[in-house]
Amino acid sequence: MGIVYQSLSVRRKAKLLVTVVGILVLLGVLGATTISASTEFVTPTNVSAEHSGEWVNLEGRVADLETTGQRTTFNVTEDNQSVPVTHEGTLPDTMQEGRIVVAKGLYEDGRLEASQLSVRAHEGSERPASTE
Repeated sequence: MGIVYQSLSVRRKAKLLVTVVGILVLLGVLGATTISASTEFVTPTNVSAEHSGEWVNLEGRVADLETTGQRTTFNVTEDNQSVPVTHEGTLPDTMQEGRIVVAKGLYEDGRLEASQLSVRAHEGSERPASTE
């Protein structure tokens, strides 16, 4: 009888452990999603010192694009304002001078360390005729 009782106890502990780990994973995913969803969209003309140390989505035109190995530097510009951006990793295929980009990352000391880059498929308010 003692062996059967110990076997049930081990099963219950294993189920409890799996449940707790599952809940922790779920909370981690929920937390990451919440942080990502709360990231503010800014442009070079409205980003300010109050954004320092925050994750932002910086949107504007690409200028002064330079790539050395996996490291890319460029400026995101709007009107007469620009923010220097650094990105480590693979660039989107459509990344080039003059394109509209959303650089997602940490803004500190007037610079953005981008963890992700997205280039607009088209520019302007209307879709190009080829995609309709």
